[in-house]
Amino acid sequence: MFTPLHIYTSYSFLQSGFTVATLINALKENDYRAAAISDYQVLFGIPAFFHETKRHQIDGIAGLDLMVEGELITLIATSETGYRNLMKLSSQASANTVLPSFIKDHRDGLQAILSTRQGHLIELFKTQQNEVAPTLAKFDQLFETFFLGIEIYSSHDKDYADFIREIAKKYNYQTVAFPFIKYHKPSDAIILTITHAIAHDEVIEEREQIGPYFLPTPAQIEASYTDEEIALTGLIAANVKFDFLQKRGSLLQYPKEPGQTSELQLREMAIVGLQARHIDFTNIEYLQRLDYELRMINEMGYSDYFLIVADYVKFAKKTGIPVGPGRGSAPGSLVSYALFITDVDPIKFNLLFERFLNPARKTMPDIDIDFSDIRREEIIEYLRNKYGANRVANIITFQTIQAKQALRDIGRIYKFSPRTIEAMAKSLPDSKLDLRTAFKRIPAFKQVILSDKECLEIVKLATKIEGLIRQSGMHPAGIVLNDEDIRESLPVLETNGHLITLYEMDHLETQGFLKMDILGLRNLTIIDNCLKLIKQNHHVALTLEALPYDDPKIFDLIRSGLTMGIFQLESDGMRHAIREIKPTTFDDIVVLLAIFRPGPMDNIKSYAARKDGLENVSILHTQLNDILMPTYGIIIYQEQIMQIAERMAGFSLSEADLFRRAVSKKDAGKLSELQESFVEGAIRKGYNPAHATSVFNHIYKFADYGFNKSHSVAYAILACQMAYLKVYYPYEFYASILETSSALNDTKFSNYIEELQQLKVTIVNPDINRSSQSFNVFNKKLYFPLNAIRGISNDLAEAIIEARDDQPFANFYDFIKRLYTYKISAKQIEHLIDAGAFDSLNKSRATLRASINNGLQNAAIHSSLNANEGGLLQDNHIPSAKLVSAPDDMIENVDKELAVLGIVLSASPFKHKKTLLKGYNLVSIVEAKQGKGTSTIGGIIRNKKAIKTKAGQPMAFLTVYDDTGDIEVVIFPKIYAEVAAVLEKNQLVVISGRFETEKGENYIADKIKIIEERP
Repeated sequence: MFTPLHIYTSYSFLQSGFTVATLINALKENDYRAAAISDYQVLFGIPAFFHETKRHQIDGIAGLDLMVEGELITLIATSETGYRNLMKLSSQASANTVLPSFIKDHRDGLQAILSTRQGHLIELFKTQQNEVAPTLAKFDQLFETFFLGIEIYSSHDKDYADFIREIAKKYNYQTVAFPFIKYHKPSDAIILTITHAIAHDEVIEEREQIGPYFLPTPAQIEASYTDEEIALTGLIAANVKFDFLQKRGSLLQYPKEPGQTSELQLREMAIVGLQARHIDFTNIEYLQRLDYELRMINEMGYSDYFLIVADYVKFAKKTGIPVGPGRGSAPGSLVSYALFITDVDPIKFNLLFERFLNPARKTMPDIDIDFSDIRREEIIEYLRNKYGANRVANIITFQTIQAKQALRDIGRIYKFSPRTIEAMAKSLPDSKLDLRTAFKRIPAFKQVILSDKECLEIVKLATKIEGLIRQSGMHPAGIVLNDEDIRESLPVLETNGHLITLYEMDHLETQGFLKMDILGLRNLTIIDNCLKLIKQNHHVALTLEALPYDDPKIFDLIRSGLTMGIFQLESDGMRHAIREIKPTTFDDIVVLLAIFRPGPMDNIKSYAARKDGLENVSILHTQLNDILMPTYGIIIYQEQIMQIAERMAGFSLSEADLFRRAVSKKDAGKLSELQESFVEGAIRKGYNPAHATSVFNHIYKFADYGFNKSHSVAYAILACQMAYLKVYYPYEFYASILETSSALNDTKFSNYIEELQQLKVTIVNPDINRSSQSFNVFNKKLYFPLNAIRGISNDLAEAIIEARDDQPFANFYDFIKRLYTYKISAKQIEHLIDAGAFDSLNKSRATLRASINNGLQNAAIHSSLNANEGGLLQDNHIPSAKLVSAPDDMIENVDKELAVLGIVLSASPFKHKKTLLKGYNLVSIVEAKQGKGTSTIGGIIRNKKAIKTKAGQPMAFLTVYDDTGDIEVVIFPKIYAEVAAVLEKNQLVVISGRFETEKGENYIADKIKIIEERP
């Protein structure tokens, strides 16, 4: 039976048309029961391949292709030793060229096959046949035995094959059937043509094909190769004697004092930690919970894991790296709380340990920790230093070609119309739907495809490359720790002494490697910056852990909807949910974070109505009151499902967690089994079968909606702590938020500015004497930074600050004189004027613009004369220059300020532009909100957010303002299509429509006109 031994997958980036899934399907279609993949220089695909071959009862074989002495060699691992050598060869190949001597030192357990058609040998066959034998002799020095692989695809290959067989017979080599396989069928050759063009950034003029590299059928194999060549493939496969899927990782051991055990050390640290948290040990609930958790952790062998995590969290806090209160299910552990890994008391919040670590589900614990996003690398470096750089590794990731990228790639390499390609891409929603699914589900996309034969051709080509791997990257959070040298257990890339595993995260976990998520969270950086500013400005030393999260003023602020910049609470949808629920307690915030997700958010209205007493609260059963009443009878948390199963069906919490996981997967095949186990348990506890069935059906309906309460509590704490800072230290809060905003002219930034103005926080233009390189606070004014002005670099901003160190700039010319040596340009001075940076020295920006040349000339004279006098010339010896008076045009000033800052702070743009609206029959925005029926408003677009409907049609939301307020404008697809190409932020517009309050307060646009400003 033939075994394919030379297959590339898409893990050989852009060199194969096979994903692992499509390869498995092709093997099954041809009834091949064993196969090897041997991607070029890499083992990336081995884990996925072995998992899938096992699932489909195919014998997977690990191979690797290397270029040696100009020839392509395939190495097949036949033993555990061979696999380990394969890893080392792959690791070496990832870093640099693999020398023949290195191969010779790592050849044990490897079967070598020389491809006679992919290197120089084929050229020698054509031109210098007498050089073939000496070339083969080189490989006798490298390998004890190797076979000659023959590739036959058609009758045209007969002469080549006969020659190789003759050479093999003459020099005592064995030949083996060795077709090079990169795609399924001959018709798939176009895939390699496309991927080659993508990889080399080429255009396909003609549809030439690369190959052939198809998977031969059994009949084609029998017709092309000798019985011996075919049988040898099976013999090689049969000689493979190693189990790739065996556990390969070993749990890192935490360093201990002699005579100390991990279990004892963990218990001691937990008790000390609870004492430090002032837990009353007369409270038996804490002691029982601690004993239970420690027993489970020890029995499962995870004591060292907890000690390791506690240690690097302690390091972070000790060195001032901000650490979040928790995330995921870890806050459900009292041990985590006792070790200061988390800052959530699970007993206080009724959180369940089994949701985090279930003795009945033996998987590695998963404690994810948030750190300041700009300092997470310090944590990883600490782990390298503590445990050794060879025991810590980052993790590789792979990026596949998604639908939109596939369309754009095809468009580029085949030179299709860019407009056509973009129209197709824009009709797709921003999701991970593949093209075939999108064609079925998205009417707008389907319409575009069917409207043009060219579009149909593009999609057909794009589907051929969709899902192929394009490139690799590094996981943003995950690292692996191992008790032994990782290089002995995994293929790695080593750069600057740091390791990156060449297998993906999911596969590492299944092989027993300890994975940690060291996550970076920008909000922690914001809080840290805010606390530093508070200390600087108010001499108050606050800490993140001590910030209150239940102050009543927190909930007053949140209910107001002014939640921009507050973690998890600033999106439009969340603010709408806040208006519905009107939170008054911390528990309400926990609910908000859990319920505001696709699926559960359908319950927001009902939850709000029940909370307000406008809807009856119905409980599934009176025995479940204490479980469901806190959420007004609605199942919101996964923990509630577990508690119901424990209470009603008599499950242990471990069993209840397994039950929760099973019902949430909505496996119809297991439905009756799950229902039977639940109902029978309930009957044993004396419940009515009908009631039990009703409760089960309700759980089954809402199980996949349930959210992890532990995560929700932890993130609600962080959200409320940010709200606390916003309430009591608004200037420092906004300075920190604006400083970390990704772009000064993005929509979110504009929202921040709008909101802080609503909260009466004064933000002012950059000031030449007050501003720094970050947002700073002085005398209850928030100053824009100098380097946020277009054209003002960090270096120039630093030079300005340095020049005013001794004394502030006295006037405009004084500034130019002092900055002249820094070679400041007239354009940079103009940008500073336009930004309002000199307003505190002279209000007339037009006058300052007109005086730039005078100032530079005056500075040049001063510089020259001062140089001649050896730097001793006094200012009073220099003729004074006068400012050139010029009238200010307020509209011009507003436009120029907008151009250099991305926003106007010194004046209301609308106030200066409203004269352009004369002649239109307008109502103010405040009047539009109060009126009924249609109206026409005029205003400036502050923000624009374009989205796609479920049908894939573009529409938009605008925030428009005038001098009475602002309003949210909804533009549905039909109207938006008329203006989409020209509608932008900061435009003056006239909009006719109607004000509605059914789904929030929105102005529904019927017509939009853009007002052209004067030249």
